[in-house]
Amino acid sequence: MTVKDERLQIRVDPEQKHLLEQAASLEHLSLSTFVLQAAADRAEHLLLERSAVRLSPAAAEAFSVALERPAEVNKRLAEALRRPRGFSWID
Repeated sequence: MTVKDERLQIRVDPEQKHLLEQAASLEHLSLSTFVLQAAADRAEHLLLERSAVRLSPAAAEAFSVALERPAEVNKRLAEALRRPRGFSWID
């Protein structure tokens, strides 16, 4: 069991609190547990949604073909790769 040392406080209006209390009661959970589970579920969903790339079958096929084809380095790309980078977080 993990130790819960962190605290999260929120302010809600009476209608929101009543809504959350009703939903927590239906799930037989405390208000805190219900709100924490709902927030964690939403956070996981959002993070997964933003980290996954969805492609149509045609786009997935085009992507796969492009990955299998060796890259061609043209003169402009070669010059760009030789230029110093202006971002320290890349190196």
